[in-house]
Amino acid sequence: MLQLQASDPLPGRRVHNNTDWAGIQLAIQAGSTLAPLLPLGADSGYVWIPKNGCTSLKRAWLQVQRRAPSSPDDHDSVHAQVQPHTHWLTAEELKAVAAHRGLVAVWRDPIDRFVSACRSHLQELTASAIQRRLELSSGDDAALLAKAVAWHHDLFRREGVVPFADNIDPVEAMNQVALEQNAWLRCHIDWSHHTTPQVSYLGGDPRAYRTILGMDQIQVLIEHWSSVSGIALDTTPQHQSKALEAADPWRCLHRDQLSPEAIAALQRFYAADWAFLELAHQHLGQWPEQNAAQAQAA
Repeated sequence: MLQLQASDPLPGRRVHNNTDWAGIQLAIQAGSTLAPLLPLGADSGYVWIPKNGCTSLKRAWLQVQRRAPSSPDDHDSVHAQVQPHTHWLTAEELKAVAAHRGLVAVWRDPIDRFVSACRSHLQELTASAIQRRLELSSGDDAALLAKAVAWHHDLFRREGVVPFADNIDPVEAMNQVALEQNAWLRCHIDWSHHTTPQVSYLGGDPRAYRTILGMDQIQVLIEHWSSVSGIALDTTPQHQSKALEAADPWRCLHRDQLSPEAIAALQRFYAADWAFLELAHQHLGQWPEQNAAQAQAA
């Protein structure tokens, strides 16, 4: 069993380039737990999970570290700035680090998280979006592009999915992906990054955490960081889809547009996330929404 001293450097994999990033995502797809930890001082840390308010919290983390976001309204810029400081920990490393650091993470209703991912990333599964990505990664090398297209075509065929037509109804696409989630996870790294079960990032044992918060407590957490650090943080919530709804039908997707069959499929797919929440209730106490409301009122 791995044991660390409080003074030891943080373990974990680091991302230095696209190859490192792809390697981490492929390891998660294969079933590994890799928890992305951002250290806070010498005795605490934040484990971020895609689609769980991580843009707002990463922006706040950068400000606490006195690394003002270079483009605070550009979520891609925020993620890129944070990535070099993230330690991707195995379950064993996470447990060893938790012995000396109070860890916090944000858990989200898995189906709400899936729908949020659909609003921001589902359009990437259309034929033209996939073609553009292949062209960008291949540059001007026509032979490399042809090889990439053939490889993806074979992958989609083996998994039994096809890219969506560009004019597909976003609601239809969302329901179809919900029924084929396992296949799409194996076909598209960026999609899997945002819709992989949360336990792939959290690990399976909530006892590694000092606290697990709900989405409605993100502002409370940022305000706590501001108070402890003595730094006035920008606490403006980041709702990436809200401002784009009028111009983009993909940004208008909602949970109530999921069919009963899609809901049932997602409940099965995210069963481990629900089990994690039940364990968190047992070991860390009941979900603390009421405490958050009291803190905000105080």
